[in-house]
Amino acid sequence: MKKTLMIAVVLLICILAGATAGGQQEAAGTQTIVFGDVSWDSVQVHNRIMGFIIENGLEGYKADYIPGDTLPIINGLMQGDIDVDMESWHNNFKEVYDKGIAEGSFTDLGQNMPDAPQGWWVPRYLIEGPDALAPNLKSVADLPKYAHLFKDPEDPSKGVIYGGVAGWSQMMISEEIFEENDLEGTFNLSIAGSNAALAGSMVGSYKKQEPWVGYYWAPTAILGKLDMVRLPGSEYDPAKVNILVNNDLLNTAPDIVEILKAYSTTVDQNNEFLAKMDDDSLSSEETAIWFLKEKTDIWTKWVSADVAKKVQAAL
Repeated sequence: MKKTLMIAVVLLICILAGATAGGQQEAAGTQTIVFGDVSWDSVQVHNRIMGFIIENGLEGYKADYIPGDTLPIINGLMQGDIDVDMESWHNNFKEVYDKGIAEGSFTDLGQNMPDAPQGWWVPRYLIEGPDALAPNLKSVADLPKYAHLFKDPEDPSKGVIYGGVAGWSQMMISEEIFEENDLEGTFNLSIAGSNAALAGSMVGSYKKQEPWVGYYWAPTAILGKLDMVRLPGSEYDPAKVNILVNNDLLNTAPDIVEILKAYSTTVDQNNEFLAKMDDDSLSSEETAIWFLKEKTDIWTKWVSADVAKKVQAAL
């Protein structure tokens, strides 16, 4: 009896050990794809659109998201800590991008969206119409004549230009525009602590119909709603908003790479989902779900019929 009981216990231990080993093997067989979660809304929504597709339409993948600013994310991509950057905007850091391509640390899979505009913007009511305070503000070169309209609350002797966000590589271009136009005598170049702070300054001034000048970009919900004009002389080079992947992904997840090669949106499509996100106070995950439910004609072109069927079932 004791011998029989001992054998039973040993068998149970073996079964449990086998089950545990099997569980570890299953977990080990799941590959985590890490997306660079840069701090603006559109890229976070794209990350979660793609994350939902790979988790529900493919086998053996899990999505994860690492937050960070532009340059830390691109460095993480080069080092292999991050697998995918869904919005490169790499004209803002061309030297780093060129180095990564030359070293073969990441691959450019092509455009997510074409020609997204960047630059310094002012409200249309400021420069057009019978009540315009700066009707002759035609370019950045004219800003010194109107510095008094953009009074810096921290230094009333000068105007303030909102150059961008701390940690964003685009600040280098704003600094170049500022210096090339000799604006330091009449303006201070402000660096916002976050995108929320930058956007808040624009929206706050707009609601009061006050002057405002500073950096912004599209697609964004704000530029989709506010009537803003980009100042000539401040235009950034046409943005290349591409999808970059660490080179290891080409071998470890070729099925994901093929979807990313096909992944493509327009500025108008991005503005639409960003406006929906803002109007309904949706999270990035909720906005991604909305896009996948409402825009099947777009995303089903990126995937096979089998993958599309699984994703739609998961929705």
